[in-house]
Amino acid sequence: MEDITAKTKISELIKANPKSIDAIASLAKPLEKLKNPILRKIMASRVTIGEAAKMGGTTVEEFKRVLLPLGFTFKQETSTKEETISEPKPTWLQQANKSDIDFYDVRPIIDNGADPLKEILGRFKTTQPGKILCIINNFVPTPLIHLLKQEKAEDTFVETFSDKEFYTYFLKKEKEASQSSETAEEKLQMNDEESFAAICSHFTKDQTKEIDVRELEMPGPMQLILAELEELPVGHALYINHKRVPVYLLEELADKNYQVHINNREEGNVKMLIFKK
Repeated sequence: MEDITAKTKISELIKANPKSIDAIASLAKPLEKLKNPILRKIMASRVTIGEAAKMGGTTVEEFKRVLLPLGFTFKQETSTKEETISEPKPTWLQQANKSDIDFYDVRPIIDNGADPLKEILGRFKTTQPGKILCIINNFVPTPLIHLLKQEKAEDTFVETFSDKEFYTYFLKKEKEASQSSETAEEKLQMNDEESFAAICSHFTKDQTKEIDVRELEMPGPMQLILAELEELPVGHALYINHKRVPVYLLEELADKNYQVHINNREEGNVKMLIFKK
């Protein structure tokens, strides 16, 4: 029997019992993403049961209902009551003028079966420092919160209007973190096959993680690559098999401390090596 709480990560549930994937996915449509191995990798390690419940517009009690038959037991938390109390708006949001906030409703994109990640990242990229991007969704976009808070968002806040309407605010940092003196062009290098192989040889097999994103639909490749880079240790490299030069990914990495090498061998066959500087 596994003891779990609302703070238990989804990845821990899956590791303990893989049947929990189907059980959780049955609770709400947004949680069906767990059935996709790529999206599961991105989401499961970051999201807790409590956060997943908010994402799916469901409750921890519903999670308990489907997980108890799988052998899990829920430990009672003394803080459960406190967690139901709405948090007050942070000062930066209270003092913001409406003109400082870019409201972006992504529900139509999701209703059409698409993933709005690329559009959201593009929108946040154009948000001025000190200004706010508000994503309107029918669930709490927990993986997105983790992604943007990693470097670009100073703070975030989720405002709940109903169990199907959430406003997630992202405050853009006033100043970007100190950047390398290298230009984006210096950090991105197009290599011929020989020089690319030479760069790859700097890393042993144990220091190289290889992935293939050629069969993934957009924005799956970008999501997986960003997730892998987040976990990539210093001194290791990510080797990517891609079918095109990923322009949006390169834009996203331009202000980060990564070295990117690309070998465009032929149409539909692009090799990439990315590592931390």
